[in-house]
Amino acid sequence: MPTPLSVPIIAVVGSRRSGKTTTVETIVRGLTRKGYRVATAKHIHEPNFTIDAKGKDTWRHAQAGAHMIVGVTKKELATIKKVDTAKYTLDDVIQNCEINTDIVILEGFRGLVARDLAVPKVVTVKNKDEIPEATQVFKPIIAFTGPVPKAETNLRIPYIDVKKNPEKLIEVIEKRVAPIIQKRRETRETVSITINGKIVPLNLYVQKVTRNVLFAVISTLKGTTIKGDENLQITIRSQSKAD
Repeated sequence: MPTPLSVPIIAVVGSRRSGKTTTVETIVRGLTRKGYRVATAKHIHEPNFTIDAKGKDTWRHAQAGAHMIVGVTKKELATIKKVDTAKYTLDDVIQNCEINTDIVILEGFRGLVARDLAVPKVVTVKNKDEIPEATQVFKPIIAFTGPVPKAETNLRIPYIDVKKNPEKLIEVIEKRVAPIIQKRRETRETVSITINGKIVPLNLYVQKVTRNVLFAVISTLKGTTIKGDENLQITIRSQSKAD
């Protein structure tokens, strides 16, 4: 039985100050306008960087020992997890994206994606000398971007100036991922299981059986009326020794 298709990933990689963030902005803007639900992940190199701000209430919560802090404002909800990411895999990163995300755009993470053939790359370069090196380091490359005159590239891989022709980059990416996204939408998971933070892949048959069993059990509970279109959340924790 086929397992659910993984969410497609596009990685934007390249040297410092070569336009990675500008390229990510272009991709996100273009795909969002076309109706895709886009998630992004950014690799931050600074060793002492923290998303939290020293002295703020959320920072004080962490200092007191909280391993997860949720900050809620009128227009945002931010979750800060205090975890060691040194040994994180690409799957560990993607697990933090919403389950109904259509596509994930990565900025950086070259150590995780450089030779991953399942992750197409858009490579940003500052000059033509970075292009040969990039072709040796990154596989596969679907496009180059950056402040390099097109006449200097001499490439079979398309070079795209995202400031002058952003639609071209969106076209290249959409051609690559649209069939996967459409298939995922057609077979959208209706049941998901997460064990200790890890999502367990479920094929459609297992999803159907699990859904039917859960609804059958819950429908027998006193005071419960099940129509079949409800959103259910069930949490099972390990029993303490005292139990």
